[in-house]
Order: sequence, then structure tokens, then C-alpha cells
Amino acid sequence: MLPRPHTSELSPTYNAHWQHDDDDDYTIIPAGYRLPTSIDPIHQNWIDLNSYQNLLLEYYMKYVLPVQFSHADGSVDAIVWNLIHSSDAAREVVYLLADLHRKNTQGGSIGYSAPEDHDVYRRIQRAIEPVTEGDAFASLCMISYCLFSGGQGQWRAFLDSACQFSLAFLERSPPLPVSALISCTDSMRFIIKTSMWFDILASVTLIRRSKFEVFRLLHDPSGIAFIDSRPELSMMSVMGCETFNVIALAEAANLAYWKEDLGRTGSLSVPELVRRGQRIETILNTANDNYNPHPADTERFRLRRLTSDVFRASTLVYLHSVISGDHPHCPEIMDNVAKTVECLRRAEDVSTARHVVHSMIFNICVCGCLTDIPQFREYFLRLLHEQQMETAGNCALACDLMRRVWTSREGGTPVDWRIVMRDMLLV
Repeated sequence: MLPRPHTSELSPTYNAHWQHDDDDDYTIIPAGYRLPTSIDPIHQNWIDLNSYQNLLLEYYMKYVLPVQFSHADGSVDAIVWNLIHSSDAAREVVYLLADLHRKNTQGGSIGYSAPEDHDVYRRIQRAIEPVTEGDAFASLCMISYCLFSGGQGQWRAFLDSACQFSLAFLERSPPLPVSALISCTDSMRFIIKTSMWFDILASVTLIRRSKFEVFRLLHDPSGIAFIDSRPELSMMSVMGCETFNVIALAEAANLAYWKEDLGRTGSLSVPELVRRGQRIETILNTANDNYNPHPADTERFRLRRLTSDVFRASTLVYLHSVISGDHPHCPEIMDNVAKTVECLRRAEDVSTARHVVHSMIFNICVCGCLTDIPQFREYFLRLLHEQQMETAGNCALACDLMRRVWTSREGGTPVDWRIVMRDMLLV
């Protein structure tokens, strides 16, 4: 029988083998984020795994999943556990991801021999052409594999696969794909939201439109948010970010593409650019105070609120760089970089602040590229360095990117930071 993810039926030697030098500090996760203790036993009898695969699954659920989805609620653990057991591709990717995370954070393997890159892609072919929800989850996990490998690699192919799978599902319910998002299974909704989130971040770095009609999918045309008052449509429970902020970031990425496209033909209207930017700024300034957290959820609520505040301020930095250009001394850019730093410093007062910072790599990098203030630069570098020491990921790549942009600007030949990071995915 397959052991439950957070309990062990292995020997005491195995438990000792997993012990971290700073275990209490390493595994702090808000209550409710772990897999529920009662899992339907049928899910533990689907496959016959060898001992190394068992160890990898336990490691993934205990250490990797909380890093991948640090703000997700407890239901995501059960969703992921079922997805893993519904797809051979998903299991293969989880083994690879767990072993890579173990090597990156603790300097050693747990005995699983990870294949060469070409063998990885052969074994997880279903992740490139997903047929089931589990296969689509494998695509999303391969994006994480690329991130844990430094933020580069074939992440675009896997993102395209996950997005195509999600869009195909939504397109079966025209003209209101929002109805499909509300009525679908929890696992399908999780895949759609995660695909959409990665796609929006990729749209910023690739300077393209989002593949999803995010505004139409998540925003109520009447002006009253379905959004975070409807859990099926809220991005807060999965990404820890208010849906208004997600919509605004997607619209800002679309605006950047629109600006570049018209700029190439000499037909860009600056007044229209400003008007469109102001509409996005209105979305970001929309108050959303409909949260009434249960007292038991206060810490998680605060973490999500801090994450959302950082996203709001840093998205304003990005938006004004689109409107005004990449000028660190633009007043709106300077003000919102300072607000981003203020929000991040507030997050440092929370005992589990690492989960806020982990999901802020993109935001820190954007703000870091667009500031010339030495104290802010040093602060962003310190946050990324500390995060790189604790988790596998692309923090070192983000530090290198910021330094390249700073060096270029100080040398008198400013470089567009989006061009520098075009082949990178910062999450």
C-alpha cells in the first residue's frame, strides 16, 4: 500500500535520513496547507511503486508542493495527489522535480537516478501533448522543473501545452467560458488558473498578448466583481493574489504588446496609450475589502494580503514603465518601487514571510531593474540571495539579470530589461 504523503511507514533510518539541520525553520507552513490527514484509501492502491519512487512522492508532497503553490489552500494538496495518480507523465515529472529540488537545496540525491534531458522529454511525452488533466498537470510541473533548473529550458513548450489544454476546455462553453470555469471540477479549475497565471507572467517577458481573455474570463461586465467573492473565479486561493491584480497585470502586458506593435509601424498614439494605461490603473486602485477571514485563518489571510499588496505596487511599476518608458527616475515608477519595498518589509515581520518572498521573484526583478537607488538594489539582491539559499529556483538568475540591466544603464547604453529576460520565466 502506498504511504500517505505526510505520514511514514518506513524505517526510523529513513526518517533520520530526511531530517534537516534546521528542520523546524525549513518547513514552516501555515496551518491547512498540508495534505488532509484523511485521504480516500482507494487512491493509495492504484499503482505499485518501488521504494525510491515512494520516497520521491513523500518528498514532493512535503517539501516541493508547498514551494510550488505556497499560497494555495489545503484543497490543492488533495487535488495534486489525485492528479499524480491519474497520469504516468505526472508521476514521472514529480519524481524528477523532487530529486532536483533535493539536490539543489540539500546537496544530494535520495537515490533516484534522474535521466538525461533528452530522456526526460521522451518519458514525459504526454506532458507535451496532454490528453488528461493529469497530463496537463505534468506540463505545469515541467515548467517548475525548468524554474528549479534556473529559469531557462523548454518551459515555453510545456506552457503552450498546458494553455492549449485549458483553452480547449473553455472553448467548449461559448460564449461564456466563465460558466465553464465555475462548473468544472476542482482539478480542472486548478489547472486552468495555474496555466493562466504562468501565461500572464510569460506575456510580460515575451512582450505578447496573453493567450487567455483574462478580463472577460474573470471580470464581471456589470462592474461588480464575481471575482474574489466567488471562490471558483478567485485567484487568491491559488496564487495568493487578488483577481483585480491578475487582470491588471494581464492588461498591462497586452498594452505593452499593443504599444510595441504600433510603434514598429509609426502609428502609436501617445494620448491613447495614456488613456488605456489609466484604465488599467483604475482596476489596480479598485478596493476589494470583501474578505472576512475566519480567526483560524488570520495568518494565511495576512500572507495573501501582503502578497497581493506587493503585486499591486509592482504591477504599477511595470504599467508606468509601459506608459512612460524604462526610466527609473519617472516619479510614478519611483513611488511604486518604494511602495513595493515597503510591502516586502512588512512581509518580513510575518513568521512565514519566506512564502511571500518566494512568490515575488518576478515582482522583485521588475522593480530591481527599474530603480537606481542603491539601498533598494541592495535590498532586492539580499532578498533573492536569502531565497536562493532556502529553495530551489531562479533567484540567482534574477540577480544576474538585474545586474546586467544596471551595468548597461550605467555604461550609457540602456537595455530593455524585457529583452534581457525574454527567454526566462520568473515566477
